[in-house]
Amino acid sequence: MNVNVEVSMAEPIYDKKEFLKKVALAEETVDALLKAQVLRPAGRVDDEMPYFDEGSAEAGEAIAKLFEIGYDLDEVIRIRRKIGLPKKRAARTGKGRHLLTVGALAKRIDSNARTIKHWEEKGIIEPDSYSPGGFRIYGEHYVKLCLLIQDLQLFGYSLDEIKIFADLFRDFLAIRDRPDDLDPALILKKAGRMKEQVAGLNSKMRLFEKGIDRWRGLLKQKQRELSIMTAKIEKKHRKGGKDAGTAKAAVKGDGQKKSKKTNSKG
Repeated sequence: MNVNVEVSMAEPIYDKKEFLKKVALAEETVDALLKAQVLRPAGRVDDEMPYFDEGSAEAGEAIAKLFEIGYDLDEVIRIRRKIGLPKKRAARTGKGRHLLTVGALAKRIDSNARTIKHWEEKGIIEPDSYSPGGFRIYGEHYVKLCLLIQDLQLFGYSLDEIKIFADLFRDFLAIRDRPDDLDPALILKKAGRMKEQVAGLNSKMRLFEKGIDRWRGLLKQKQRELSIMTAKIEKKHRKGGKDAGTAKAAVKGDGQKKSKKTNSKG
């Protein structure tokens, strides 16, 4: 039985307006801090809109406290450059995550938003986060997962079967990104389950590969037979056309001869 890792992947994110409200800083101050790179967005949505997460908010709130103490902007920038970013934020955001809206995710996998929604309803995928407006947001890793879902459907797996792999995929990400938040015994149990599923998929893939090889051979043979058959039909058709033309010419020639004889008698 599949037991999900009890770690929620969904975290709130903030656009610039919501971020300013949360950290209680003026927009021009935040712009100066961003320009000095002592404060950074957590990433971008669809390569366009910058967003901030809880780690960004921690950094912003720490900066706000420095202003409250009495430091001016230049001093805050020097202090932040000296001490760096908060460790929690650095561990959580890394180089910054690229997030996708439903429409962008659907476009990346050559599908549509309705299909993504259907997979959500089945519990196969779930948003990584939500925008301030309530829009669902997904991480880049969902591109690979959605392509895997499409492949498994092509191989004849039902959505219920695919959900097992999707759950394990999310578990893997949770274990990889937040190992300290999980019980080691649970991690080992989940890792064993993942190994079993990987072995099962490898076994199925070998069967698929054999089947593909058989079909390639069959299609190659039938393509060759079709070429030979159509060549014979085309040849017969061309020959039939020539024979009909010859017969028509012969009939015409006989008619001309009869006409000449009639004229000579007259």
